[in-house]
Amino acid sequence: MAKLASEPDRSLCTRLLAGPSPSHARELAQSRYPLAMYTEGLAHGKPAYGHGGYISIPELPAGVAIRKSCRPDIIEESAYIRILPPAGGWLGADTLERLADCADKYGKGLVHFTTGGTIEIYTTREQMVPMVKELNRAGLDVGSTGDDLRCITSCCGPARCDVALIDAPALATYLGRRFMDEQQFPGYPQKVKSGVAGCPNDCIRAMMEKDHSLVGVYRDLPVVNEKRLMAWREAGGDLDALVQACPAQALHRDGETLTILADRCWRCMVCINRCPAIRPGKERGVAWIAGGKYGHRGPQGPMVGYVLIPFLPITNEDYSAIGDLFGAFLELWADHARKKERVGDFLARVGPLWVLKQLGIEAQPQILLSPKRNGY
Repeated sequence: MAKLASEPDRSLCTRLLAGPSPSHARELAQSRYPLAMYTEGLAHGKPAYGHGGYISIPELPAGVAIRKSCRPDIIEESAYIRILPPAGGWLGADTLERLADCADKYGKGLVHFTTGGTIEIYTTREQMVPMVKELNRAGLDVGSTGDDLRCITSCCGPARCDVALIDAPALATYLGRRFMDEQQFPGYPQKVKSGVAGCPNDCIRAMMEKDHSLVGVYRDLPVVNEKRLMAWREAGGDLDALVQACPAQALHRDGETLTILADRCWRCMVCINRCPAIRPGKERGVAWIAGGKYGHRGPQGPMVGYVLIPFLPITNEDYSAIGDLFGAFLELWADHARKKERVGDFLARVGPLWVLKQLGIEAQPQILLSPKRNGY
């Protein structure tokens, strides 16, 4: 029988299941996830799940939530547990096995690594408490749902990246442990997302997506290694293209000599990314940017954050001063923000200078309405 023109096309999921390349549909099909929900969504061009949110489960103040089902005849709801991930996304094979065991024993045999940096296991309300106890025995914990401090994400840091200016996972781990209660007991006017990027490349897009981003920066000039620059030139490196790529026009060429103009350099990463003979300066710390968000809710809509402090030095891996400022801001925002007011909308309403005054921070000329731009 020929298919009616108005009949939804349910063949797309079948095609996604086929083929040799990795297939998310195949992973879903191999678990106890109700694939019919995904098939229905594809057929009608919209998700079969609706908005949900935090739910109350005795013994679990946060970390549990649901998505409402648009097809309760297939599944009543999608309940899930959100696990606080190790910073930088570093997970050993043993930890992955423990997660897989929990997902298989208490859930639907499926682990979801979200784009926001968290780990979710889909389960039922009845299995949440025993699953969390099992996760706790594996050294893991849950949180990051509702109006609380969401898990503090970071880039991979110096464990793999050669241009990391700070140990981003170490700073994120420090903040995560210091503010664990804030991640597990919702009590803020809105959710608060935070991220730590090891350098201005900001591979985790913290400045665009997070209410608070701490970005590794350097204050002195980039360092040019003349010997390596010559080798790079002999291998085909284009010095003119490098000079032209600088967004601040801070590179000056005199023959084969390259000079960086201090009064123009933005301390970004463009020349460093393009030429291995140029490395970041040695005087390093973090810039604190607050108010970024990606969502359309709130009067300001999506926005890039404000640079509140352009340079906070880090000495001997001591992050306590950063933690003190972070905590002071959270208290200030919690006391003065309107209900459901994100940090960016709050800052736009009261003004960043008012916030700096309340925190006892001296305003500096480098504070801009938007963070330093990076050519990448």
